[in-house]
Amino acid sequence: MHGLLSAMLVSLAFDTGRYVLVAVPAFVVFWVWLAPRLRRRWLRPAPPDAISMRREIAYSISTMLVFSVASVGVYAGSRAGIFRLYLRVADHGVAYLVGSTLLLIVLQDTYFYFTHRAMHHRLLFRAMHSVHHLSRHTSPFTAYAFSPLEAAVHAAYVPLVLLVVPLHPIATFSFLGFMFVRNVLGHLAIELYPQGFPTSRLGRAHTTATHHALHHQRPGTNFGLYFTLWDRAMGTTDPTYEARFEAAAGRGRVSQ
Repeated sequence: MHGLLSAMLVSLAFDTGRYVLVAVPAFVVFWVWLAPRLRRRWLRPAPPDAISMRREIAYSISTMLVFSVASVGVYAGSRAGIFRLYLRVADHGVAYLVGSTLLLIVLQDTYFYFTHRAMHHRLLFRAMHSVHHLSRHTSPFTAYAFSPLEAAVHAAYVPLVLLVVPLHPIATFSFLGFMFVRNVLGHLAIELYPQGFPTSRLGRAHTTATHHALHHQRPGTNFGLYFTLWDRAMGTTDPTYEARFEAAAGRGRVSQ
């Protein structure tokens, strides 16, 4: 029982810490401190209002609790030999540690695309995903604003990978840190990339704040998380994406 409680508290502390250390500074830096200089790059008509931010923070707290429960399951499952968690880096080496972290990122992009698209089905949307889309215009606090059911889908990703892929806690925590930073930037609603990024060799494969802002405004498109590859392959890229990116990055805000 002590081990289960410790696992939950560690996970809760980690999730709370990254929320406080990433989402809050992102809001202060980009929406307060740099707001006058970045206003032409806004992807929303006005700054987030207090009511929507309180709602997003409340749902984010429930998401952290769901993730903490999942961590308890990973802890218990690892002790039972169900999950392939290992504790000595030397067991697989540093190269494997780095490679498994990158693998988590690549696999999650595929997992996210198809679960995300499934949650947009009319039979699932209201129960699972509608909470997230209450934020038609996003903010850094939208990153974790999920219903408990959707949070459970996201929380299931690492345990599912652990069923078949040995992972060290450093890999999982590094991945989870990257995931949250990238998620906050995706929901920032301010386009930080320069003009021409979506058509560049590097940028063509990567999502941007504009890419995800369009998803919240036109929910049938742009389902990708980190990369645009699945959206391009499945024909779900918003046809106005590149034009709207250029408008935000160079000539003013995306039209609403």
